[in-house]
Amino acid sequence: MWYRAKFLYNGEVTEGCINAFNEVVEVRKECRPDIDLSKEGLLVPASIDFHVHLRDWGLKHKETVATGTSEAVYGGVGMVVDMPNTSPPVRDYKTAVERLTLLDQFSRADFSVFAGVPDSREEAEKILKLPVAGFKVFPEDLERVEVLEGLDTLIILHPEVPRANSSFRNLRAYWMELASVLMVKGRVHVTHSTGLETIRLAKSLGFTTDFTPHHFLVEGERDCLTKVNPPIRDETTRMGLLLAFYEADAIVSDHAPHSKEEKALPYELCPPGIAAVSFTTPFVYSMVFKGVLDMERAFDLLFRNASKILGIKYGEVREGYPANFVVIKDEDWRYSTRFSKATETPFDGFPLQAKVKWTIIRGKVAYDGEEVYPVKGLNPYAFPGERVR
Repeated sequence: MWYRAKFLYNGEVTEGCINAFNEVVEVRKECRPDIDLSKEGLLVPASIDFHVHLRDWGLKHKETVATGTSEAVYGGVGMVVDMPNTSPPVRDYKTAVERLTLLDQFSRADFSVFAGVPDSREEAEKILKLPVAGFKVFPEDLERVEVLEGLDTLIILHPEVPRANSSFRNLRAYWMELASVLMVKGRVHVTHSTGLETIRLAKSLGFTTDFTPHHFLVEGERDCLTKVNPPIRDETTRMGLLLAFYEADAIVSDHAPHSKEEKALPYELCPPGIAAVSFTTPFVYSMVFKGVLDMERAFDLLFRNASKILGIKYGEVREGYPANFVVIKDEDWRYSTRFSKATETPFDGFPLQAKVKWTIIRGKVAYDGEEVYPVKGLNPYAFPGERVR
């Protein structure tokens, strides 16, 4: 498939042609394109969101792999990594195989999975023979994280101590986040950091970090729609995350959808989580178009550093790289979800200046500005040529 587009090539915006079949086959100046995107906006590598909860299985009333990844490509995301707190949870070899199979069948973006902390070292070593991205450590796992010690794998940390799970919402304090960072070692990535101090502490220990738009933008935990773990912090801590755009390694959504009925429960009972996989990419490029962030830093946050952390070949308009692209345009609009089962978010109506016009997955059109198509994403860990670690 030949695409004509405006894209960044060797550091400059150029209009040219890309031959894409699974990966970029050829880049050249002229061609007879199958699809001309040159007037649609700027073509850039699609984003990586390596913190999403695609639910399905016993939680398919909240989201399915098909609906979650449809929402992802609508938001310009070309790869997702699924979290293991599913029903049943992905904490053993058999369930990990079943989860990878499910995503291989239904994911409309590239994908992988973080496994949960298993009961034994033997089971952890067995899981690592599968094409997984690593292991996710939740607060309750910190008391047995030694199962993973010494393994050559990525550990992604939910930064709260076990006590946080049994605390009232107003007692789920920031010190619990900072303390948890000191309880792990190895190749660690600290996810959804809620304050700049967490990011700086983690990086001082040699860890990588990310943060979410909602921990920066949402003005406090007011109701079930804004209830999330870790919680939204006070205004001073939130505003400190402005520097995270320059100091953190990546930005993720922590897409955590729930049904409308669940979010309508009383505050004490409703489940925490915000569904925002389609918000992050247009939000970051809106900051670029407004002159707050430069394009190179946006690339670092959205896919360059993520690909390094995950150890995969990704994020270049260059021969041999996955043909996952998004066409982004400077255009005013107001945000809403479209394909997720989660129909309400704290970002509904949020004004954005960057809009996803097209998303291309493995050389095929996954989203054309109107519809999402059942394009099959791939797991890069299943292909030795796409792994760089």
